[in-house]
Amino acid sequence: MRAHLIFTLLFASFVSLNAQDSLRLTFKLDGFKDKDQIRIDFSEGQFNLPTDKPEITISRKLNSPELMTVVYKSRIQSIWIDNNDIEVYIPKSGFVGGIISKGSPSQMLWDSLLAANKEEKAQILEKNIDHKVAHNFLASRSNLLLPKDTERLLAKTPESIQKTAKYNLNLLELDKGAKLKEGDQMMDFVANTIDGQKVNTNNLRGDFLILDFASTSCGWCWIAYPRMVEIVSEYDNLSVLTFNEDYNYKGWASLAEKREINLPWPVLWEAENKKEIFSKYGINVLPTYLLISPEGKILERWTSGKEEKIKKMLDKHNVTKRSSQ
Repeated sequence: MRAHLIFTLLFASFVSLNAQDSLRLTFKLDGFKDKDQIRIDFSEGQFNLPTDKPEITISRKLNSPELMTVVYKSRIQSIWIDNNDIEVYIPKSGFVGGIISKGSPSQMLWDSLLAANKEEKAQILEKNIDHKVAHNFLASRSNLLLPKDTERLLAKTPESIQKTAKYNLNLLELDKGAKLKEGDQMMDFVANTIDGQKVNTNNLRGDFLILDFASTSCGWCWIAYPRMVEIVSEYDNLSVLTFNEDYNYKGWASLAEKREINLPWPVLWEAENKKEIFSKYGINVLPTYLLISPEGKILERWTSGKEEKIKKMLDKHNVTKRSSQ
């Protein structure tokens, strides 16, 4: 075990010396059909991987190690890549956790960090403190280190890494805390639509408010929208906000056009504390709806978009209906 650790540390400290001048990336596919679509995301763009061949090779030059994301339907997995000869095996069965890569020093460094205990993690990071993988690990997973090592190692990284790590650590602490529940005062926030419209929930006091937490890939969200638009139009003192968990603006707009859906209320995408908002409201199922009183109190929380459920909640709290005249 000790010898293995020493080898790992020595490998990790010289990992960057093994890289070559360009990336030669070979994808080996198993079990996919011609109609299947696999998307590969790089920092400079994305492309669809043909599935009519069992093996595809591409070449490009990287400025530095980076995370490549493989997307199949709603499944996502990321792999570190370098300027090197790398093979990526993608089986359709067991896609999640089933992708295997060979030849990436940065991925090997990442794997060694995940496998090590807290003390070993700190030693590996110390020896690779200027490496992009080390920065990513400290920014996203510094909670896996001893507090004394976290503080010491982060002090050696750029300010942007320190800020990201602090933000993520604060989120973890927030996750440990109580979530907002029915009867609590809502957490106000400021968020933007894709066209830059700024919405402050504090300015919506005086009306009932439905907070609709959704995403582009949420099928039930799209099913609910048409009837939801009709129902909302029947009430006077009611505002609605849809807040999407993702950032796929173009995909959302394309689906809305195909389904002929035009939401008459703001669709929110960006907020400085977006993760905190979704965390504090305890959003782990989409769609999730909250009915807020004119005074800002959380009255109801539900996850079904069915017509009778929405109407039941609104009528229960005497939301004013429009005159039939």
